[in-house]
Amino acid sequence: MTYGQPDRNANQQQGGAGYPQHLWPDYSQDPTDPAWQPRPIPAQRKSTALLGVLAFVLGLAALVAPFLPIDMTGFRQYAAFPFALPGVGLAIAGLIGPRRGKPLAVVGAVLCGLALGVGAIMLVSYL
Repeated sequence: MTYGQPDRNANQQQGGAGYPQHLWPDYSQDPTDPAWQPRPIPAQRKSTALLGVLAFVLGLAALVAPFLPIDMTGFRQYAAFPFALPGVGLAIAGLIGPRRGKPLAVVGAVLCGLALGVGAIMLVSYL
């Protein structure tokens, strides 16, 4: 069984080939129809590596602060905690979602973890 071409003069409102317009593929719809106008692409926010960098810097500061050669009598065993705790939070925030700088956030989390360990050891040995 063969099918012939549709009658081209059957209905001029149907479109160029005689087929109804709702059967046309999406890319060939009437461009003046508002339903087929292209939708604007939503602007994507540019992700930055700021949280990873901050976690790395705070982790490095937390690891170095207890060993600085300055007089921190009575405070040296606590010196790592003010830097390491926010650093862990920033590292976790830097690892969540589609962000750049995730490797730096991992390194920051490791440094903060080491600093918390060093701070805990110093705190236990001081008491």
